[in-house]
Amino acid sequence: MDIASVLKKKAEQDPAMDEIRMERAEELHSECLVIDGHQGTLLDVIKGVRNFGEQSSLGHSDVPRLRQAGVDCVILSAFPHDRLQPIRGVRQALEYIDVFHELGSIPGVSHVLQTSDIEDAREAGEVGIMLSLGDGAMLEGSIETLRMYHKLGVRMLTLTWNDRNLIGDGAAFSVSRGGLTPFGFKVVEEAARLGVVVDVSHLSEAGFWDVLDVAQAPVVVSHSNCHALLAHPRNLTDAQLKAIGEAGGLVGISFNHEYITGTDENATISQVADHIIHAMEVAGEESVGLGTDFDSFGEPGPEPATHIGKLPLLTLELLKRGVSGQQIEGLLGRNWMRILRAVIG
Repeated sequence: MDIASVLKKKAEQDPAMDEIRMERAEELHSECLVIDGHQGTLLDVIKGVRNFGEQSSLGHSDVPRLRQAGVDCVILSAFPHDRLQPIRGVRQALEYIDVFHELGSIPGVSHVLQTSDIEDAREAGEVGIMLSLGDGAMLEGSIETLRMYHKLGVRMLTLTWNDRNLIGDGAAFSVSRGGLTPFGFKVVEEAARLGVVVDVSHLSEAGFWDVLDVAQAPVVVSHSNCHALLAHPRNLTDAQLKAIGEAGGLVGISFNHEYITGTDENATISQVADHIIHAMEVAGEESVGLGTDFDSFGEPGPEPATHIGKLPLLTLELLKRGVSGQQIEGLLGRNWMRILRAVIG
């Protein structure tokens, strides 16, 4: 069955088959490498909302729930929670980096600086955590700062948040048709040299094309969805999805309600599956992964997968749609691992 027809296929209502598929979904999460390419959980840790190492009824993610879903690595974003400069700069980045390093002392958690660390964590039954800076404003216009962040463990950089910074224009500034600045081009070049994954989520469309024109390493869109299914400024057009696939990059599909329903209405896991299948159809199944965006939006997550521990319910939904185990294996982690091997080593 081709991906286009899968998108239109309704999930079969057969309790016996659902039980069999759920067993298969759980097997896949046990057997496959599982990587979530974007979570905002670090902000809750900084604010003292909960302990990352303990199971909680608050938020979307913690170590016990990550283990419940078989997640081997999660990329934690240093989310720019204070919108005022200069608090969004180096000071805020260092606060996040400090917390990230502290998390490494939690039993069953290990830092990821290279792909072998993910493999080691999986073998040890641990959760690997990798650090991403969620806004290039944290560089404060300095290539040297990027180099220091890399030495401190940063392995991914989201070039902009929705607004404008010294790297380029964000998605909220797309009306200006502005892309990367001269400094932004230098950042993309230096990130490739260092081994830092460039993330173009939140970037303006003009900036997206600028990056693809000059990128020397695979580029990711860590947490964005499909414009064809919801015309939201943070979602990718089919032309962008196709370009990401042709460039050997990856789009991580988000669970964020805003990018799925565009309203206050909560999304469903079926709608998340719609975006995954459409992205597979346009970008190619090897260029689609997970970027749940958990803990970056309000509770709950898309019903019934209300937190990361219930991630196998997405796999169940995809199996109902006829998506193959091999395609799901790529989605769950193999595709992210390809990118990380190519960039961070």
